[in-house]
Amino acid sequence: MTPTIDTEFEQYLEEHRLETARHEAGHVLIFLFRGLPFKNVEIVQAVEIDGVRVMKFVLDDEDGCLGLMRLDRVAWWTQGCHMELDDQIIQALAGVAGEQIENEQADWRKGDWRGRANHDYRSAKEIATLAAKVAGVGLRTYLKNSFKEAWKILRRHKAKHDALTTALLNKSILTYAECVEIWRML
Repeated sequence: MTPTIDTEFEQYLEEHRLETARHEAGHVLIFLFRGLPFKNVEIVQAVEIDGVRVMKFVLDDEDGCLGLMRLDRVAWWTQGCHMELDDQIIQALAGVAGEQIENEQADWRKGDWRGRANHDYRSAKEIATLAAKVAGVGLRTYLKNSFKEAWKILRRHKAKHDALTTALLNKSILTYAECVEIWRML
């Protein structure tokens, strides 16, 4: 039996949600690894409208996006939190690293740095420009090495990344407390 367009579309939606959940779980894992607070994490939700299953986008201010981890600036301020430059870069690149969690090796070229990860890449690039100069290496090399470090951290905590991904797929939105509970369980 040949798959129908509906079946192919359903499969596309599920694959897209899985990739988005892995991406956002990558960002979340770095925060949990470093013991840093955030508000919540959310991915697109699949909804049915007039019998057709579609994705309901996450709103970031007025823009729609596939996934989003919201920071808790008040908690950061009251708890005196900070993140070193290297950790900021790793956290920014952890989304694409999360998409590659099943790979045996991290592949810098495989990341779609033009697509939804463009914001992550630009953030990492802005921060890494000075850090690369201080380290005495080229910016691209610095970013590539930071990406591989993010991937290694995620691979070391793969069970936790998988659990966060599964929870996101099941609920579409997780609070910080729910993420911490998942982190502590494994």
